[in-house]
Amino acid sequence: MDALRANLKDKKDLNQIELAWGRQDADDSIKERNVLERLQPSVNLVELTIRSYGGTSFPNWLGDSSFSNIKVMRLSGFSNCWSLPPVGQLPALKELYIEEMKSVMSIGAEFYGVNGTCLIQPFRSLEKLQIKWMPEWEEWLPSPGRGQCPDFPRLEELVLKNCPKLRGNLPDHLPCLKKLQVHHCWVLHERATRSRWIPWSLIVNTESLRQSLQDLKIRGCPGLSSLLETESLSSLFTLEIQIFSRTDCLQPHLSSRLQKLTLDNCGSLLSFPRNGLPTTLKSLYILECRRLEFLSHEMMTKLTFLQTLYLSNSCDSLRSFPLGVFPKLSFLYISSSKNLESLSIGEGADHENLTHLDSLSIYYCPNLVSFPHGGLPTPNLARFEVAICENLKLLPDRIHTLTALRNLWISAIPNVESFAEGGLPPNLQSFGIRGCEKLRPSVEYWGSQRLVSLRTFEISGSEDVLETVLKEQLLPTTLHTLKISGMKSLKSLEGKGIQHLTSLQELEIRWCASLEFLPKEGLPAWLRRLSIWHSSSLEKRCQEKTGEEWSKIAHIPCIEIGNQVIIN
Repeated sequence: MDALRANLKDKKDLNQIELAWGRQDADDSIKERNVLERLQPSVNLVELTIRSYGGTSFPNWLGDSSFSNIKVMRLSGFSNCWSLPPVGQLPALKELYIEEMKSVMSIGAEFYGVNGTCLIQPFRSLEKLQIKWMPEWEEWLPSPGRGQCPDFPRLEELVLKNCPKLRGNLPDHLPCLKKLQVHHCWVLHERATRSRWIPWSLIVNTESLRQSLQDLKIRGCPGLSSLLETESLSSLFTLEIQIFSRTDCLQPHLSSRLQKLTLDNCGSLLSFPRNGLPTTLKSLYILECRRLEFLSHEMMTKLTFLQTLYLSNSCDSLRSFPLGVFPKLSFLYISSSKNLESLSIGEGADHENLTHLDSLSIYYCPNLVSFPHGGLPTPNLARFEVAICENLKLLPDRIHTLTALRNLWISAIPNVESFAEGGLPPNLQSFGIRGCEKLRPSVEYWGSQRLVSLRTFEISGSEDVLETVLKEQLLPTTLHTLKISGMKSLKSLEGKGIQHLTSLQELEIRWCASLEFLPKEGLPAWLRRLSIWHSSSLEKRCQEKTGEEWSKIAHIPCIEIGNQVIIN
């Protein structure tokens, strides 16, 4: 009766409503259907979302073609329905999202909204279809009696995710498809019989994709590797594949228009195509491909448009990375490259090739020992990060010449004793140090008072460095934010080193279990925010009004202590 009195049908200006039940499992499916029946909205509706509906069937209005203005529909968490509602006859529907229909095993005629062989073109306006988290879904059938008409004549984007039992055919004629994503549909296109292999051409009409498909992402669907064997996908701009078992899944054809390639968890992949990668490539991501032989020098020199290279736990044979081979490279990230020993300019490389490099990050490289001799000839480098490289003893020479550098982070490099001879980069805005026990900062080398642009300094787990920085007043007076963390045995903060920071606005203290005492002089009068987390001793001593350290911080407008926020 409440649903009936809501009278949504007569609310002509209502163009969006979301109907959601507040539980996962229905206690009365008949009642739920009756409620949804009486919540019929106005035919002027443009967007409809229904969540956690517990009925076993649908009211007649859901999917009725009289709702000629609906453009977006979201259906999620129908726990008791064995089929999907007949939404195929909604004439204006452009986007359809279906999730968590845990009882649906088959999608067929009911979905298209047809009876028998009497067919009106289904999904005549649909451009985007996403189906996710369908644990029991096994088959996707075409509409009956369709003749030569495609079921999805205007579909541009198809996304299937986490449908672990889905096997067999996808829609076999998708003339406008631009984007196809299939994630974790493990048995899709699995061999129907043990005796014969099914070519991709029987699953999706590749001829219909020749001029349309631009973005292809396949993750956790090993049966779809045959799609990469076709020569017809000449329009691809983006290709992402994950968890492929074949050694030659890139052979022999890649689109000559390809701009982004991602290889993820292809443990058996041994090599790139013999003729190299498309010269149009702008972004290359390689993750968890340890057996893959890295690009040859000849292949690298042809990638004249490559801007982004992301290499993680891959290409174990790589020992030296030639920075100067790629003339347009702006972003380089290397992580968990266990045999990498050095970064070099590269054989025959021109220093001009390094002028585009904007971001350089090196993580988890245990055998890295050196950077190019004489420093990094990267005049436009803005971000530089080095972390967890236990054998690295020297950071790049002449780092003060990197006048474009804005962000510098060095972490867990236990054997670095000093760096920045000649001074730190003069235009730094953010500087972080973590776990560099042997590092010894000095006024002579750091020249930090010249860092008039430095806004944030973060230090973690390097107590001697912190004490030196504060005692010698090495931080510039222009500093805005100071973050201190991971100081296991530090008991007190040095006063003068903080008091001279006349622009300091924020101070964060985290994971300092032994810290008890703030500076005797108190914290600067101009400080606007203090945050203390996971530092039990100091948290107790800074309790409002009752703590021994409270008088030193009472003037600060905003104080965060654990989950407590104090506004003064």
